[in-house]
Amino acid sequence: MLLDIPVMTLLIWCACHFVGDFAFQSTWMSLEKGKSWEVNFYHCATYTAVFVLFAHPSWLATLLLFVTHFIVDPLKARYKLIGPIWLDQLLHILTIVLILAFKF
Repeated sequence: MLLDIPVMTLLIWCACHFVGDFAFQSTWMSLEKGKSWEVNFYHCATYTAVFVLFAHPSWLATLLLFVTHFIVDPLKARYKLIGPIWLDQLLHILTIVLILAFKF
């Protein structure tokens, strides 16, 4: 166990992350989320919905997933403060680990 997080829980949440951030992000969302706060909202809502459907997070965890994703993605797509995709993904995975570690 990593930080007292069950491995299966971590795997489910990581799967939700990758499905929500890649498989369910349309080309339109990918191209436009850096230009439009509305499109960024749609992407973050779709991303968070995957967790709600498959990981059953608490309301606080759901809110944290949405808000942190809504903040991190524009740092890459809009403001270009995050360059490589691995750094963007690391921040998202770190968010997930912290939510699970602190049992939000």
